Amino acid sequence: MKNELNKQHAWITKLLFVVLLSLVSFCSFAQTPTDPLPGDPGSITVFTIQHMSFGAFHPGANGGSIIISTSGSRSVTGAVVPLNMGIPYFQSIFEIEAPEGTIVSILNGPDATLTGSNGGSMSLRLNNSAPASPFSTIVPAPGRTQVNIGGTLTVGPPQVTIPGSYSGIFFITFNQE
Repeated sequence: MKNELNKQHAWITKLLFVVLLSLVSFCSFAQTPTDPLPGDPGSITVFTIQHMSFGAFHPGANGGSIIISTSGSRSVTGAVVPLNMGIPYFQSIFEIEAPEGTIVSILNGPDATLTGSNGGSMSLRLNNSAPASPFSTIVPAPGRTQVNIGGTLTVGPPQVTIPGSYSGIFFITFNQE
């Protein structure tokens, strides 16, 4: 009988040892890593503050181009005549909300075609941005970093650039790096 009790006692001891061993290995899997993974840098949100406008102008005999800088100044080339009729001209302004120090690069889309309210068309090419791409956001969220983008409008001769109001859509991609 004593021999049987020793066998049972040995068997229970082995069983308890296995149970304790599995608990120890279970606990080791549940531990947090000592080398933390990098956190989510946060996302960016882009707000359109101001759309681009080239103001009033006359295409002249052969057309040319109108350039709006990132500061909102206007210059012309070719035969285009800028007119000061109270119609403002200005650059596009966007604001980016992101964690401070986020690196953002800007990818301009293809040239956009602007169509006139009375017919006609013109081509818009986006220019560089201020701050220049890529840049680092300088304001902690919920503050916003302002980005100005200018453009060049290619104006055809009067037969193609019919007087009226022109509009179109351009595409810009803001990439968080």
